[in-house]
Amino acid sequence: MSSPRHRYISVGGTQIFYREAGPPDAPALLLLHGFPSSSVQFRHLLWTLADRWRLVAPDLPGLGFSAVPDHRHFAYTFAHLAEVIEGFVRAVGIEPRALYLHDYGAQTGFRLLASAALRPAALVIQNSEAYFDAGRTDAWSSAEAYWRDPSDANRERMRASLLNEDDIRREFVEQLPAHIAERIDPAVIRLACDHVQRPGVADALLDLHRDYGSNVAFYPAIQAHLRRARLPTLILWGRGDQYYRPAQAEAFRQDLPDATIEYFDGGHWLLETHPGEVAAAIRDFLQRHLAPPALRPLHEMRGVQ
Repeated sequence: MSSPRHRYISVGGTQIFYREAGPPDAPALLLLHGFPSSSVQFRHLLWTLADRWRLVAPDLPGLGFSAVPDHRHFAYTFAHLAEVIEGFVRAVGIEPRALYLHDYGAQTGFRLLASAALRPAALVIQNSEAYFDAGRTDAWSSAEAYWRDPSDANRERMRASLLNEDDIRREFVEQLPAHIAERIDPAVIRLACDHVQRPGVADALLDLHRDYGSNVAFYPAIQAHLRRARLPTLILWGRGDQYYRPAQAEAFRQDLPDATIEYFDGGHWLLETHPGEVAAAIRDFLQRHLAPPALRPLHEMRGVQ
C-alpha cells in the first residue's frame, strides 16, 4: 500500500493543497471536507482504503492549507467553490468513480452532480443536508440570521464566533458524551483554530457563510438530480450532530429510497471518533458497487449478461 502524498496544484491561479493515496490507475474517490476542518479529516481513510482505490482529498479555497485569495477579488460562494473543484479534478486528471461529501464539501459536491460536471457511480454522504426543513435545529439560528440579513452587525457577530477558540472546540465536541469526545485528537481542533487565524480567512469564510442561502435555493435542483440519477448511496450519520439531525439523513430517502443509512454514536466528525467503523462501511459499500460485474457475487449481478 502506498503512503499518502501531500501536494499542491494551481487551479485558475489558486494554489490548492491536496492529499492523495492509492494506485494511480485505481478507481478514484474524491473526498470533500467540512467546515471548519480540512482534508486532514480524511487522513485515516487514506491509509485504510488505499489498497483498492485512489483517494484524492483537496482543501477548499480559504480552508486548510489551500491558498486564501483576497475576498475582494475572489468570490467565496458555493457555486464558485464548485467551479474550483471542477478545475481541480481536471488538473489532477481524475474521473471520480465515487464521492465522499461532508458538510460544506457536500454543498460544493452537490452542485457538481446537478450540473453533471462529475458523473460518479456511487455516493457517500456524511452529515450534510439537501432538505432544508428536515430536522432544523436552533444551532443554526445565528448562522441563518446572518445569511438572511448580512448586515455589518450580524457579520461582526459571526466574526467573533468564527475566531473564538472555545466556539471552534464546541464545533467538534458539543453534545458528545465524554467517552466519545475524548477520541477527537486535540491536534485536529488546534489545526482548525490556527487555520482560521490566517490572514484573510475570516473574511473569506464570512463571505461563504453569507452565501449559504444560495444552497437552500438550490436544494430543489439537487433533489431532482438525486431522484433522476438514483446512484447507489451510503449515508453515514453521527446521531449527536447538533446541526444535522437524523431526520435530515432520513429525508434523503425521499429521492434515494434505496440508500443505505448507517448511524453511529458520534457527532459531526465521525472520521475522528469512528474511523475504523466508517472505513469498514465504505469498503463494503464500494466493493459491492464499484467492483467489476464479473467480480460481484452472483446474486448481485441482476441484469448482467
